[in-house]
Amino acid sequence: MTTLVSIECNEHMGRDKSVRQPWSDVRICFITEPGAETSEFEPTLISRSCLERDLRQARELEVKDPKPKRSERTAKLQEIVETLNNGVTCFVHSRSPDDRIPEIYTQHDYIDQEEAERMLAHFLSSTGLKEIGFQWVWPDVVCSVG
Repeated sequence: MTTLVSIECNEHMGRDKSVRQPWSDVRICFITEPGAETSEFEPTLISRSCLERDLRQARELEVKDPKPKRSERTAKLQEIVETLNNGVTCFVHSRSPDDRIPEIYTQHDYIDQEEAERMLAHFLSSTGLKEIGFQWVWPDVVCSVG
């Protein structure tokens, strides 16, 4: 049975399939079977270009003001870049198995609706969902990514 996943995005990408952006915060919700509770996640979708920019900034901050937390962040971002360099198309970083706000990284330089759906399908397959359909929900408010 196909699970219908609703995607809400308060950025321009949520309304226009042609919009490409470096990252996006989305909210997804779905019900896996009739009568079940609604599952909700609020992942951040991050492109390779955004990841590489974040890594550069993390390295610069670490040089200017070395702190253990900064070193951890730099190491985490470097590990994700190396994973993508090894041919992985999507990488999910979660703080715990039940993390509702994971970071999902893609090999692509920008994210559009089609890439967002691929990233979310990859993430949801790790939770056991295989047959997925997506429905974009148009929000009342649209915010600019800047």
